[in-house]
Amino acid sequence: MLRRDFLVWTAGGLSFLSGRALADHHLLSVNPMIVDFDLTSLVGRYTPTNDFYVRDHFQTPPPPGTAFLQIEGEAENPRLLDVADLRGLTQNKIGAVLECAGEPVTRAALASDGLWTGWRLADVLSIARPRTTVLSVHLAGRDGFSRTVPFDRAMNDGFIATGLNDQPLLTIHGAPWRALFPGWYGMDSVKWLERIILSPEPASLSGDTYLQLWQSSPGKVQKKPLPRIQVKSVITNPKNGAIIHAGILHVQGLAWTGSGRIASVEVSDGAGLDWAAATLDDTGELYDWTTWRCSLDMRRAGPVELVCRATDSRGNSQPAHWDPRRIDFFGYNVWDRVRCVVE
Repeated sequence: MLRRDFLVWTAGGLSFLSGRALADHHLLSVNPMIVDFDLTSLVGRYTPTNDFYVRDHFQTPPPPGTAFLQIEGEAENPRLLDVADLRGLTQNKIGAVLECAGEPVTRAALASDGLWTGWRLADVLSIARPRTTVLSVHLAGRDGFSRTVPFDRAMNDGFIATGLNDQPLLTIHGAPWRALFPGWYGMDSVKWLERIILSPEPASLSGDTYLQLWQSSPGKVQKKPLPRIQVKSVITNPKNGAIIHAGILHVQGLAWTGSGRIASVEVSDGAGLDWAAATLDDTGELYDWTTWRCSLDMRRAGPVELVCRATDSRGNSQPAHWDPRRIDFFGYNVWDRVRCVVE
């Protein structure tokens, strides 16, 4: 289903805002709401708020009567914080891609880049004075979804966002506040955050949800936590199936990573047999995506397969194929391929 109108989930169901989205979306699910973002529609760096992807796990909760954030568990000073308490903290801004861990390499993406406003999670937790025994942080949202992250990640990378693209956070994006972990996959960025529980127990690998699963031996599966966002690049122009006129083709795309910055993007018009270096545009903040472009001389008529791959500053590069030992597809980041015809 395609929608140009911006959708918002309320207690009464779907309703439309007076404004219109700038891009086509695929409404994949209503309850829970899942709406992707068309990467080919991007203008500038940041995804417009009305076009920002949505990935819920349960029904969107109604707005709270009064907003509170409970910090409990292994704390010297457990607190029930209200808006006034949090407004006393120093606000920060950070540009960061948010990406669903189950996102494939595609142009209709559960991925967007935004300019986030809020507080460092470490500053919020410091109000409650965590004990030295804390090993993990449990984050619980009003919709019933929750995640547990290691304490060091919460203190080093955690953020509580109250705004997106210089506007107050919308209900469908987690208002009044949500967790955010720049450089990490989106499942830990719990929306409608209401409770933070400091625990002396380490984060467990229970179940098979949001884990790397490896076939270690016949009948045995090895589980590992998901890593940071894996390096990825996507071709946004031309589109798959496009008819291209012979001559110079201007290929464009996006690339991002959770480790360092994008160092290079390469493009091939021979299905990966030879490569040309793309030009990287301004890379923005550390966790923003990078736009890139590459001009190719397309003189031979017939079908052609364009391929791109990215490498980040930590030396991580997109693989040509998915590891056959993996029996999950979280963090899927193989080369992007677009098939076109030159006439």
